[in-house]
Amino acid sequence: MEEKFLQVVADTMDVDVSEISMETAYKEYEVWDSMMMMSILMDLEDEFDVSIPIEKIAGVKTLADLYALVQE
Repeated sequence: MEEKFLQVVADTMDVDVSEISMETAYKEYEVWDSMMMMSILMDLEDEFDVSIPIEKIAGVKTLADLYALVQE
């Protein structure tokens, strides 16, 4: 599931999956800003049929944090 997660994020960011990892940090990676975060959330929710509460997004620092929310 981790590979699929990274692929969805990479596709949304329009980057090669090799450019990101679970350690990729929010706002420290040029492409990943607040607008991109919303796009990523929508795509992840659609792909994995989950609903991520917006209030939990404030705690996201890395893609690993976001992945943990998808798995909840």
